[in-house]
Amino acid sequence: MPQITHFETHDVRFPTSLTGDGTDAMNTDCDYSSAYVTLFASSDLVGHGMTFTIGRGNDIVCSAIKEVATRLIGKETEDLFADMGKTWDYLTADPQLRWIGPEKGVIHIATGAVNNALWDMYARSRKKPLWKLIVDFTPEEFVRSTTFRYISDVISKEEALELLRAKEAGKKEREAKVKELGYPAYVTSAGWLGYSDEKIARLTKEAVAGGFNHFKMKVGADQADDLRRGKLIRSIIDDPKHLSEGIAPRDPESEALKGKNAGPTGSVLMIDANQVWDVNQAIDYVKGLAEIKPWFIEEPTAPDDIVGHATIRKALKDSGIGVATGEHAHNRMVFKQLLQLDAVDVAQIDSCRLAGVTEVLSVLLMAAK
Repeated sequence: MPQITHFETHDVRFPTSLTGDGTDAMNTDCDYSSAYVTLFASSDLVGHGMTFTIGRGNDIVCSAIKEVATRLIGKETEDLFADMGKTWDYLTADPQLRWIGPEKGVIHIATGAVNNALWDMYARSRKKPLWKLIVDFTPEEFVRSTTFRYISDVISKEEALELLRAKEAGKKEREAKVKELGYPAYVTSAGWLGYSDEKIARLTKEAVAGGFNHFKMKVGADQADDLRRGKLIRSIIDDPKHLSEGIAPRDPESEALKGKNAGPTGSVLMIDANQVWDVNQAIDYVKGLAEIKPWFIEEPTAPDDIVGHATIRKALKDSGIGVATGEHAHNRMVFKQLLQLDAVDVAQIDSCRLAGVTEVLSVLLMAAK
């Protein structure tokens, strides 16, 4: 049986700060970067994983990845794959490494890179893409592949099994639909703060022509400027002349768009502040952008402030604007509390911020419940 023999780390950085790509109100000097790890087995099996930083953080994360990945050396791959939940618990259980978290910060995202690499290796061993590996799981395999520590008060293994078994009946139809239509996605490429109006207009038109109908814009540096930029984007995405030939406007009152403040073509605008405001600031600022009808405000305040997010969501309800967060949610326990307090309309999981696919699955279960 193959064993994990060694690993390599790779520090990959892109100078996005030179062109303003990736800029927002909080992060004004970003070099989008990936801390990569490749796991090797005694067979020809490999697994690639990564986490994300915006530059110099890669130095620290790559060092942490080495510490976490070392725990897998000599382990039988099939033993690891057989219970990915137990494997994840083992990765996070080193007391000396856990102390500098626990389950948050650099050590947690480094664990995510290693966990992602192991999932990639698992999928390759079964000759499937990762999504298909997980879709094909039985409810029992799914439950074995995630972690329930610290969230069992919200969802137990037994409840998860019951939920998954109830969903089994329509699984094939849902898979067929995703294969036919693709997985829903939004675009941010036109919405970075560092862009000129001309670049915003060009990229927005290209995105509409490319078939996108959900658009995200960065906000938080200047309210008047954000309102102007939002109106510019709205003027393009709401105009049917920019739709590709043969693409009809979607019904903004349809079930799929209900509650999203969709415009006349069925296009949806979202805004993202990247944690730049205090709670009351966020409420006042976002109410001032109600004219551009955003579906939600993403990361309106500090990602750890669960009560603050709940306060913002409640205050914006009358304006028809929701709240989204999760990109910087440290772990599943933060999501647990966000869901318990009705603090978000959209839970945004990130397998490069959480400790990999295993922890993502636990958040999906909580959200589904």
